[in-house]
Amino acid sequence: MANITSLGIGSGLQLESIVEAYINAEAIPQEIRLQEKEERLTLELSGVGSFKSALSSFEDILKKLTKDDAFNKQVVSSSSDAIDVTSNGFASNGNFKIDVTQLATGTRLHTDTFTSSADTVGSGILTFGNGTDAFNVSIDVTDDLSTIRDKINAESGNFGVTANIINGGASGSFLVFDSQVTGESNVLTVVTSDTSLNAISANNSVARIAQDAKITIDADPDAIPAVTGTIVSSATNEFKNVIEDITITAKSVTAADSSALLSIAQDKENGETLIDEFIAGYNELVNQLTGLGAPKQGRLAFDPNVRQVKRDLADIAIQAVGGLSGSLSSLSDIGLELNREGELEKSTFNFSNGGTGQERLNNALNNDLADIGELFASSGGIASQLATMIESYIDSDGVLTQREKTLTERVADIEIEYETLEARLRSYEATLRKQFSFLDATVSSFNATGDFLKSALASLSPKD
Repeated sequence: MANITSLGIGSGLQLESIVEAYINAEAIPQEIRLQEKEERLTLELSGVGSFKSALSSFEDILKKLTKDDAFNKQVVSSSSDAIDVTSNGFASNGNFKIDVTQLATGTRLHTDTFTSSADTVGSGILTFGNGTDAFNVSIDVTDDLSTIRDKINAESGNFGVTANIINGGASGSFLVFDSQVTGESNVLTVVTSDTSLNAISANNSVARIAQDAKITIDADPDAIPAVTGTIVSSATNEFKNVIEDITITAKSVTAADSSALLSIAQDKENGETLIDEFIAGYNELVNQLTGLGAPKQGRLAFDPNVRQVKRDLADIAIQAVGGLSGSLSSLSDIGLELNREGELEKSTFNFSNGGTGQERLNNALNNDLADIGELFASSGGIASQLATMIESYIDSDGVLTQREKTLTERVADIEIEYETLEARLRSYEATLRKQFSFLDATVSSFNATGDFLKSALASLSPKD
């Protein structure tokens, strides 16, 4: 604090040092108190932030586990590029032999031949239809083949017809109409009420017929007797639910001796990966909470929120889930248990009717994937309970969120306390200086009087 006067000049006393000592005696304990308070609150705020971050990281894992289809993943494969296969996750395991005998196609029409693409035809209305949809194109007498092509392609109601021109040189030019709408019930037609447009409507020739896609499932001509299999048709190359919960897309016709072998199996690896992520995430959270709540070094030593969350984690992990329809009701049923440190691990204890933890888990992954999903993702499931508990702490109105907000405000208030202390010390210094200035003046006056008396008395002394 800067000096504004020089006390003690008149009296010769060390008044500046005295004032400084008084101020330090008042300021230092308060400053130490504020510094310790700030350090304590900042440390706690940092701990709460790490607490929330640890819960949030585990919540990310729980979000995967609480999805209805988390464990309903399947490995669906085909031995041939002739088909693509997808599953909605609920198909039954199985193997099937698929033969693609025919791909779905749309109609292709060729018009009469013209001298060049610059030729005109006539005028009127062309109507394109496919049995279910139709659109009209108005043709002007001045429209050449290129203009007609562009009008057809640009028509807003066009349901999937593409017009092109083939220029055959000496053999002339003609329009090609391709329908993208496949299936034998969707034959492309072009009609007109004006005979001048017959060359591009009534006189069209069929270059490719519209047909359905056809596949045969599980045909075996070499069997005795031969098995014809199941023949299925589709207006498109997509066959949905022909095998329940499976979509087959035909890509090319298979050769007689090159059937596509379709395999459906539950994705055990996906389930095991999710379980391993859950164990690792749970244990990481427990370890972070243990560190935060450590009695000597923890930033949140003896914190009630830390203790409560650890208790909640353990309670949810060991309790059975009620109301489930499957054969699994607890983590113990899939071989998981808590060790002495409160961490999850695959049990090494060998149940007489279930084997070790890893064996129980393998059995559940192989046979009860849907039940594992229900154990975690149902409304009262393990992951759902944990997610709800975590949300109560880290949501916008959660316990830790509100605590973090309060701590942030308290840390900010310390700056105000520093400013208040500074103002009080300045006032205190001003009071001290006023008081000691009076003392300095008084002592200075006394000194002056003493000096005068000394001088007067000296003049009265007898002279030799």
